[in-house]
Amino acid sequence: MQLRYGILLAAFPILITGCATMSKDECQLADWQAVGYEDGAAGKDLSYMGRRREACAKYGVQLNSNIYRRGRDDGLELFCTELRGFAEGRSGENYNGVCPADLEGLFLRGYDAGRNIFVAQSAVAELEVAIHDLELEREHIQDDITEMGTLIVLDETSRDERITLLADIARLKVRHIELGLEIDDLIFSLAQRQAEYQSVLASSPYQ
Repeated sequence: MQLRYGILLAAFPILITGCATMSKDECQLADWQAVGYEDGAAGKDLSYMGRRREACAKYGVQLNSNIYRRGRDDGLELFCTELRGFAEGRSGENYNGVCPADLEGLFLRGYDAGRNIFVAQSAVAELEVAIHDLELEREHIQDDITEMGTLIVLDETSRDERITLLADIARLKVRHIELGLEIDDLIFSLAQRQAEYQSVLASSPYQ
């Protein structure tokens, strides 16, 4: 069944992922089950619990690991879904293997589908940036050629300076041509990557 990605993703509750560093008041007033739930719902691995424990130990507060884990397990049920996996994969997030075995299969199905789109889209974006950079370099070279051409005809320009300028112009013209060929190759590759991206997008069940 085709699912409307945008609509379903909007249905996810807003999660406050927080930071592992906690203040004295936060440590003293912490509901460790709620903190664990928050971390689980954000897909945090168990190292987060250790960092929270260290942060609160400085204030003489002990993290209740059993209660934290209970909350985290509940939070992971929210995180480890097929649609959340798709969202994580499509945004390029790394998966740290936090989902329990009974939920991981569906999560990874969505994650892999989203990751495929992310990879295809990134390839397109990378080529677009490369083309832009080469076009900018080509424009700068053309500006330099024009400026050197102006200097050559000035009365105060010496013969030796004209010879040097002509050599520089010849070198820049070669580079200008080379850049044009490189840009043409990249534009061809870009068209291929765009077609691949559209194909991956069309084949995804999360539209």
